[in-house]
Amino acid sequence: MQRFALIAASSFIALAGCNYTLYHQAGKSFGERDADMTRCDVIALREAPVETQILFTPPRQEQRTICDHAGNCITETYWTKPEPYTVDPNEELRDRVALQCMLDKGYQQISLPSCEDGQALSVPAKMTNITPNSCVVRVKGGALRIAHPG
Repeated sequence: MQRFALIAASSFIALAGCNYTLYHQAGKSFGERDADMTRCDVIALREAPVETQILFTPPRQEQRTICDHAGNCITETYWTKPEPYTVDPNEELRDRVALQCMLDKGYQQISLPSCEDGQALSVPAKMTNITPNSCVVRVKGGALRIAHPG
């Protein structure tokens, strides 16, 4: 129960500004987490493969008014052309399969705010317990890491 309250408090803090959602499991290295995410993405892709479908917007009836230099106007009605767009009906299912895979591996999906610029931070090599002050920082290579001010 205390862990839930801590995560809820962290989520509340995250609503105040820019926040990031990521997977967390205390004691795991970031490399282990990234490898687990890749395995879960592969499983999700296998179980809910990309199924791109091309659909078209329906034609719409529109009107335009054309006037000459003498102020004589006519209004004509015309139909717009259907426009193609793509959808993947499996995208949401694939995301849920990947999420469930990570949850099954013991991870929690958490949301934390971005660390403030110029703040003194401790960025551990392994994931540690989340505190009310935990935040997210971008490290070399662009990866996101959980940091602790102080």
